[in-house]
Amino acid sequence: MVRALHILITLLLFLSTPSDALIQITTRLIHHDSRFSPLYDAAATAADRAERSVRASLARLQLASSLSSTRSDEDQGAAGNNDNIEAPLVLAVNQNLFYVNFSIGDPPVPQLAVMDTGSSFSWVKCLPCNLCSSPSPGSEATFFDPSMSRTYTPRPCTKACRRCTTGTGPSNCMYAIDYLSGHSSSGVYSTDQLTFRTSDDGVTTVPDVQFGCCHNLTGIKKLDQHATGILALSGKRSLPFEETPLVIKLGSLFSYCIGSIFDRSYPYNRLSIGAGDADLAGDSTPFITDHIGHYFLQLQNISLGGQVLDIPSQVFTKISKQQGITLDSGSELSFLYTDAFDVVKSEVQKLASSVLTEVPGGKGAYELCYRGSVNVEGQGFPVLGLHFADDADLVVDNTGMFYQVEDGVFCLAVLRSNSVSIVGVMAQQGYNVGYDLKASRVYFQDIDCQLLEG
Repeated sequence: MVRALHILITLLLFLSTPSDALIQITTRLIHHDSRFSPLYDAAATAADRAERSVRASLARLQLASSLSSTRSDEDQGAAGNNDNIEAPLVLAVNQNLFYVNFSIGDPPVPQLAVMDTGSSFSWVKCLPCNLCSSPSPGSEATFFDPSMSRTYTPRPCTKACRRCTTGTGPSNCMYAIDYLSGHSSSGVYSTDQLTFRTSDDGVTTVPDVQFGCCHNLTGIKKLDQHATGILALSGKRSLPFEETPLVIKLGSLFSYCIGSIFDRSYPYNRLSIGAGDADLAGDSTPFITDHIGHYFLQLQNISLGGQVLDIPSQVFTKISKQQGITLDSGSELSFLYTDAFDVVKSEVQKLASSVLTEVPGGKGAYELCYRGSVNVEGQGFPVLGLHFADDADLVVDNTGMFYQVEDGVFCLAVLRSNSVSIVGVMAQQGYNVGYDLKASRVYFQDIDCQLLEG
């Protein structure tokens, strides 16, 4: 499911990678509201951020719900052809949470891309680009001109391509992505090298990466203003799954560590891709994927303060029929299927009744709210535990359970859903989440992201 990304760089080429080496990348993740983001707004209030968060999270839920209802309509042609890029994807264009800096081509052209675990095809805006506005002021990111890159190669037209370029000259394979939100991206299916600035201020280059060179955008106004493309981390066309003709591999592994999204100066949120850099540690649980490539886990129990809640087994069966529960990098808030949500809400109310003052009726989409501060009145509130198959646990403390929606009011950051269930970014704070795509397992490592720095 999913949408998010952004900021800084002037990148150099790293030319010494041996042809049989495993590529390893660790780079900074930049939160939308971070001081490191070109979108940082020092004047934004808690209420401003909370309103933006709930609006974007609800949009993410709506798109995920649309996907859930259409999963049985998989395009078998799109699933079976390497060069056929027409599968619908999801993108939350209202607010992208995390951005990644990289450069593309030789000479390298800086990009500011949305990191999205819900998208399965990466693309950047290329010249000429129809209906594309310029990147946001102050950003070093810019459009990519494929004619200026010594390493750019368009994919030739084959029988597997549904669309090919016409006119004089060689015919190339086209891609076209129609997002469920009604937006679209189209252009030439291509390969070129990507260069990443690593967390230790070095650079790493990944050659022959498959991507879309976008020449036409429709309706992606917000993304058009703030980012130059999508860095996809889902499905077999995503960067972690790349196996290039040069046998330079990424090992089908990636991880991201989110230490804090509320500390605007926190510098250790990070993305790691490839064997050696992707940290796979802690509890692990299997995941399944839908035809687009989204990752779903099997939720088996929920606890509060260490006590397993009395949620009927058939509720978890219903959640499983929606594929399970997904980890989303594009939604700050979490969502639970309504029958499970009602139990969680009721138990939180019981525990809070003697120590917190409830706000009658909640605040908009936030159904359960209290007077005070998350870090004062909410400090020490019993933790919420999400328990997955194979005894893998994700434990959420007060900073992941509650959102400071305005001065003097904080609310439960888990909302009701009538369809899919989502573990949002707030609940993933304090964890390094690792994916082994070939083994179909996800890992939860409870750790301060700073400790992962070399």
